[in-house]
Amino acid sequence: MARTTSKTRPTAGAPMLAPDIADLRALAHPLRLRMMELFAESPKTTKQVAGILGQPPTRLYHHVAALERAGLLVLRETRRNRGAIEKWYGGISQQLQMATGKKASSATARRARKAVAATVLEQAKQEVIAVRPGSRDPALLARLVIAARPSQIAAIRKRMFESVAELRAEYQVDDGDDAGKGCERWALTVAFAPASGEKGSR
Repeated sequence: MARTTSKTRPTAGAPMLAPDIADLRALAHPLRLRMMELFAESPKTTKQVAGILGQPPTRLYHHVAALERAGLLVLRETRRNRGAIEKWYGGISQQLQMATGKKASSATARRARKAVAATVLEQAKQEVIAVRPGSRDPALLARLVIAARPSQIAAIRKRMFESVAELRAEYQVDDGDDAGKGCERWALTVAFAPASGEKGSR
């Protein structure tokens, strides 16, 4: 199977756009969030992602184009397969990031992050609620409010990131033919932010 990397075809993908807040809010969509998660696991074709999600590929093409235009998906390579050209996309990062552009205001960036954060947290809520009572493996839900000095926050954030990275490395989905067989997909959602209304001790 011949392969042609995207480097040799710089114009093969959708053109980059300078997203505004309307574009970014449009990306805060549960289906697009799941697509971004799957593409971030490893490069995939739209057809492969559609199969995992149980959706017809034709329904996902415009979503892929929108994510690519916003800079959240990157065309990694193209492959020739039986006379057709397959496009393999990957996430721009292992973390969910917002491409706000250099000219985006800080207010626009904050609104964009809020829009995506709301979608991520809503998705997590629905997944926890959907777990049937008495399930053999119930969902784990915990909230911990900690007291830390401002100088300690960066170290705590680093520890959390490293823990997530370790889990990802150990359980990451690969591209083998048997990838995912006999496995269940579980979602881990992590939020680390100042506790609303909480005051530190003085």
